[in-house]
Amino acid sequence: MGGIVARLTVGAALVGMAAVASVAQASVEKGSAKVVAVYGSVEVSVDGSTWTSAQRGETLREGARIRTADAAALDLDLGRNGSLLRILQDSSVALTALSYQQTGVETIVNTQIDLEAGRVAGHVRKLSAASKYEIRTPKVLAAVRGTRYEVSSEGDVVVAEGSVVVVSYQEDGTLLTRVVNGAEAFSPVSGNVDVASDQALADIGGSASSVPGIVALPGLQGKLFDDGTSVDRVLLPVAVHVSRSQPSDAGYSTGGE
Repeated sequence: MGGIVARLTVGAALVGMAAVASVAQASVEKGSAKVVAVYGSVEVSVDGSTWTSAQRGETLREGARIRTADAAALDLDLGRNGSLLRILQDSSVALTALSYQQTGVETIVNTQIDLEAGRVAGHVRKLSAASKYEIRTPKVLAAVRGTRYEVSSEGDVVVAEGSVVVVSYQEDGTLLTRVVNGAEAFSPVSGNVDVASDQALADIGGSASSVPGIVALPGLQGKLFDDGTSVDRVLLPVAVHVSRSQPSDAGYSTGGE
């Protein structure tokens, strides 16, 4: 009996060592961002100096930069690195970090978006505990978990669902940390977290009428676009909370061009 127990113990130890080795050997892969919709005048640069018009279907890599003109916007599918990112009008964004690591147990992602000017909105699937998804502006750092959000370069943060940890850079050199939960908004001027306005939530699909499985980053019509270029909604997969296996091509579709 003792021999059987000993062999089982050794076997379990070997399995455990193999699992640890598998995690240790997991390599970091570079992610990518696919342009799924372009509205108005949007330019991209892969070297920071040469700019070309953004094209639906093109793939952007880590280090790419995007700038949108007035009445323009761009939707990116970040795949494993965090689902959908919308860059709104008069914005300048750099995809500073896009990488992921498959450990065999979960997917660990590292996403950093530098928002130099303007606004971004997005939906991030629930991430593993070791993952990092950050939006950096001149005023704040926003650490996003499984969330629908909007962040401005001035440091305003609105959350429709989930939560965002905001670190705000104060004029006296200190740091102010706040947690912004669903239906809340952070103001860098007051340093407070308050109930978000209905309009702010509507901009990122925070209305109570949102349909499960349709993550409401609603259309960019109204003040930005006329009826001929508006989009009704962005459709995402029904199973939006994914932490272990996040497909690179989520298959988003839009209600218009």
